[in-house]
Amino acid sequence: MNMFEEARAVYGMLRICGGTQEEAAKKLGVSQSYIANKLRLLKFSQPIQDLITDNLLTERHARALLRLPDEGLVRAAVGRIADEHLNVADTEALVDSLVDGAEARGVTEKIGVFSKALNTALAALRGAGIPASKTVEEGESGITITLKLATV
Repeated sequence: MNMFEEARAVYGMLRICGGTQEEAAKKLGVSQSYIANKLRLLKFSQPIQDLITDNLLTERHARALLRLPDEGLVRAAVGRIADEHLNVADTEALVDSLVDGAEARGVTEKIGVFSKALNTALAALRGAGIPASKTVEEGESGITITLKLATV
């Protein structure tokens, strides 16, 4: 039985018997965190579960992958873990870098949306006869956007 089959069995037991994870843990002679960790594995879609199983990753590898925000990143990470034979510590470092990169892309996308809205607002101000300008500076501590509205 692989880790996902075990997780489905635990989930099925909880559904049929009812009760809490703590009660299920006592019945099975395991810790509540064991139950919780098994159930977390079911957050992966079936294709991702198959990919993880086919690439012979361990449960600890799989749990590290749970932090990734989308399936595309999970697929890429599984491929790299398998190709490079990464251990769990290296996998966690890879996941950290992928999460940081995803967060940075998210910030960049949000700034792009904000910038478009700001440009629309500036055009409206200029259209109303109000001189307006913006400057954007990137520094080590972040991005600074300065708006200048001249008095008429």
